Amino acid sequence: MPSPCDLCAAIDSTGRGGTLSQHLFAGQQHVVARTTTAAAVPTIGAFVPGYLLVVPTTHATSIGRLAQDERRGVHELTELLADRLANLYGMPVLGFEYGLNAPGARRIEHGHLHLLPTTAGAPLRQFLRWHLPLTEATSMEHLPTESDSSYISVYEPGRPLAIYPVANDASPRIRLRELVAQFDPRVSPRAWDWERNPFPALIRTTVNDLAGSPAEQVMAGVGRR
Repeated sequence: MPSPCDLCAAIDSTGRGGTLSQHLFAGQQHVVARTTTAAAVPTIGAFVPGYLLVVPTTHATSIGRLAQDERRGVHELTELLADRLANLYGMPVLGFEYGLNAPGARRIEHGHLHLLPTTAGAPLRQFLRWHLPLTEATSMEHLPTESDSSYISVYEPGRPLAIYPVANDASPRIRLRELVAQFDPRVSPRAWDWERNPFPALIRTTVNDLAGSPAEQVMAGVGRR
């Protein structure tokens, strides 16, 4: 595990939230839901309210590299959060992951799923289908697990999980956040760069909007089979 890992710090219930905490008010909660296998936090660069990262509690380069029960747990938490976001914001929900299994190839090497309310799901799938081969699966349990290959996954509630294999050394790499920003009419196409545009006000809005989310129920209902 690289030290420090921003996402390990962000989901650490005993810590201060790492870099994420710099964009929150003092004492503001950073974890909006947690299970034994994953936690959800607002993302730095939240270009719409409700933009979360679903982060496995195990440090791995991708969700596919987790054990099967952990992949199942991430999927179950994602489904519960997607239902919460859809009800709260009255919009479709999209999840996506670039499962890059190439150590040293990215700044954040802790696998995570982006989850947000947006209408960008259909054009994102169409774009990826034009450029990459597609396989479908019933859940994240069936993500590719090989350490020498990478993938892109797209999650939408009620649809099969779309999985697109990509080479570890693909160049140029597809920037999923940039595509979603382009496909969402509410968002400036330049807003995708989270380092330049952290959107602290929307991070805080997301935390406040989800403050009433049933985190205790999530913890009780997931990963206890």
